[in-house]
Amino acid sequence: MNSNGRDEIEALVSELKKVRKGPGVEAASLPDTVGPPLRRAAGVLDTDPPATVREKLVRTLSDLITRLPDGSRAIGQAVLGFGPTSGRRYTHRLGELGRVADRDMRTMQRRADEVVYLLAELAAAAAPAPPGPESPWHTTALDVDLIPDGQGAEVFEKREIVSHVPELAEIEHGISLGRVLGRPGPVDLAQLGIEVLRGGEVHSARILSSSRVGFQLRPPRVLGAGDRHEFFVRIRVAEISPFYCCTPEFPCERFRLNVRFDRVPPPSRIWRIDGEFSKDAEDPLPVRKPLSLNGSEVSADFENLQPARSYGVGWERG
Repeated sequence: MNSNGRDEIEALVSELKKVRKGPGVEAASLPDTVGPPLRRAAGVLDTDPPATVREKLVRTLSDLITRLPDGSRAIGQAVLGFGPTSGRRYTHRLGELGRVADRDMRTMQRRADEVVYLLAELAAAAAPAPPGPESPWHTTALDVDLIPDGQGAEVFEKREIVSHVPELAEIEHGISLGRVLGRPGPVDLAQLGIEVLRGGEVHSARILSSSRVGFQLRPPRVLGAGDRHEFFVRIRVAEISPFYCCTPEFPCERFRLNVRFDRVPPPSRIWRIDGEFSKDAEDPLPVRKPLSLNGSEVSADFENLQPARSYGVGWERG
């Protein structure tokens, strides 16, 4: 680790020790307490209102705690004010956990400091790159449910974005479908159904390349800088290649993909696609992390997706 990395971790340790004081994450002053290091780790924008700052901080800290080793999660919750002792003062939370674990206060304080350092390491590793000035918006959360059906599929996409500009009236969006084996030429728009179930209306669908379709989404109201907006889209595809990826044009904080194979034979092989160039994503030959079915479903989660890289799941049809 270089000195910059160590400095970032030490700065995060200092921030987390501020957060743990008093009632922890339930403190009324939480949005004003944290400084730049923890704000970066949580993806806080300068334009975010206090309620959004709190939401991002609480969500990020909660997620970091779940990534701690099993034996440290309860301490992580108590230190930051989550769990059964939430709302109590820091020393009360720590003392209560010490009584349950039969440990004195000095031991609990030492363990608390160790857990704070672990959380700082996790936060430093997970901190998203700040969106570039050219990004009119970025995605905070993307949840996709894909249901292959015969040669085609249904795609349900729920996406939350944050505007970086005043008066964002149109959201440029697109989907990549991959090249169907044996079918030359671009995607057939007549066979593509795009329907907004919540959050605006779609117009101006057009072919961007042989495998990518773009469209405009118009939200119900014009978004200001820092405004968040969620939309829910259903897409029906007549033919789909055996993979699905998110290849963001702008940064994406979190992507969850669930593929349900209950309408088709179970695949013989499934793999994770993680940050590859888009031209390589549909290639089944590279060695990748294998995934297993849970019943008829497989899921994959990704954080801090970078523009022009592909993240998702590929499979070999059964």
